[in-house]
Amino acid sequence: MRKIYSIAATLAMALMTINTSYAQIDFGGTAINNDIVGWGDLYEMSFTSRNYGTARSMAMGNAFTALGADMVSASMNPAGIGMYVSSDASISPIMQFTKSPTSGADKFGNFKDHSERFGLSSAGAVFTVYKGSGTVTNVNVGFAYNRLADFNQNTSLASYGYDANNSLANFFCTLANADENMPTPIAEGKDAGSLSFGYDPFYWGPVLAYKNGLINNDDQGWFVDRIGENATVDQFSAVETRGSLGEYALTAGMNIKDFIYIGATLGIESLNYMREVYYGENYSYAPGTEPAGDVMPYQLEYMNYSQRTRLTGTGINFKIGVTARPVEWLRIGVAYHTPTLYTMTLRYGGEMWNGTKSVGSNPENYDINKNGYVRDIPVATPIWEDAGNYTWEYRTPSRLLTGVAVTLAKRVILSADYERSWYQSIRLQSSPIYGLSYTDTMKECFKGSNTVRVGAEGYVLPFLSLRAGYIWSGSTLRDEYKDAVFTHPLPTEQWYATAGVGLKFNEYIYLDVAYQYGTTKYSQYQTFYAVDSEYPEYDIQSNLFTTKTNRHIAVVTLGVRF
Repeated sequence: MRKIYSIAATLAMALMTINTSYAQIDFGGTAINNDIVGWGDLYEMSFTSRNYGTARSMAMGNAFTALGADMVSASMNPAGIGMYVSSDASISPIMQFTKSPTSGADKFGNFKDHSERFGLSSAGAVFTVYKGSGTVTNVNVGFAYNRLADFNQNTSLASYGYDANNSLANFFCTLANADENMPTPIAEGKDAGSLSFGYDPFYWGPVLAYKNGLINNDDQGWFVDRIGENATVDQFSAVETRGSLGEYALTAGMNIKDFIYIGATLGIESLNYMREVYYGENYSYAPGTEPAGDVMPYQLEYMNYSQRTRLTGTGINFKIGVTARPVEWLRIGVAYHTPTLYTMTLRYGGEMWNGTKSVGSNPENYDINKNGYVRDIPVATPIWEDAGNYTWEYRTPSRLLTGVAVTLAKRVILSADYERSWYQSIRLQSSPIYGLSYTDTMKECFKGSNTVRVGAEGYVLPFLSLRAGYIWSGSTLRDEYKDAVFTHPLPTEQWYATAGVGLKFNEYIYLDVAYQYGTTKYSQYQTFYAVDSEYPEYDIQSNLFTTKTNRHIAVVTLGVRF
């Protein structure tokens, strides 16, 4: 039976975590709990400001709820599909450059990391299947792919000069002693190093720590091993995320006398998310404080811990929209998106390796190299998989979109959107863990979020248009949790500035180019902590970190009308 994770509020700052509680102790952090789908994961995979699409829509800040005749309409307001006057096909590849500066509480904890990725923002085709002179002017159907969110990001961080009581070894030792279900070599009757991983990946971290000499066990319980009490601990971490969230849309739109446009979309979302978390520690001693060789014959100099989590899933939703055109220069659009119902699988695994120096008589008869180090190889866990009858099912927020667009002198278009997303309505529908529910957490931490998108397009020549736009997504956290510390960094606010150019080579072929620059803010977080509400003097906590993402996106759309 896997552990049931709960939420706890501790400290004056209301430390909201994905954690397991034993008595008064709460455990969590980015280096912990990667073997489970937490409520933070559900939120992150539901969060979007809807900034991707075609080059035209992205250049105009995706303010396309009232505008139409664009592939992004299938994923925003399908009424826009009814605005196509002829068949159309397009493809929109993108190139992204992401920088993720991270700041810590000390002056040495500031790091910058980056990633570059090539991908697909939008692609699809719309076909005019009916044209008439009666009430229905035309009917269009189509199939489109639109990217909804991107998870490609690298983050690095570090802290220096901690004492030995704030090491990951001390954390795992505390966890192992607090949990009566933690397997022990004594209970299994095994020799040193042969402790089994068992059938609950929650314990795999402590087991790896045992197999790598960080902790040990005797009839008095678990204790820190091979790290002297006078050690100075330097901590390093890197988080690499990869993948994206995209939607395959089966869409249809109808034009009623160029006055009312109605559309609907069946959306099939595809999730591909990978997170690799690295955490490492270096151990050093001030001159004259090193442990004696006869007391500690094997001494750790460093430890590295790597974990990989892979989430893949498929979701289904429905969108319906209507756009009114009461006069030729004005369009008003409204669309509703049902929650997406997701089924998701999880794969998890990890490994740990170390550098251990022999400074005594080698009582365990380890294989020692010529430099005095124990010959160790990385110890890897099995691969845990939640699949088949043991998948995760969850529900994303519903969304309401409204928009207005005006045309001035038939040469300038101004457009504005407002979107409301109810993040507090995210629900875990079912999971492999009996009784697990994040409903109270979602209601308590999150609120409805507002997104505003504005855009403009002007034709400077019959074949040349210039575009600009802006996207802003407000905080998703309730006011009392805006400064809270979370187990993982949660995206909360986001903005993008956009610009682009459109070219019409002839009545059939067009080329659009766009550029976006944006910033995403994240909540504060820690790499690990074990907080004892009854005895705070025994708290084990890493540094606090804050990350933001600066993203440059370039996109090109090549399209043909026929």
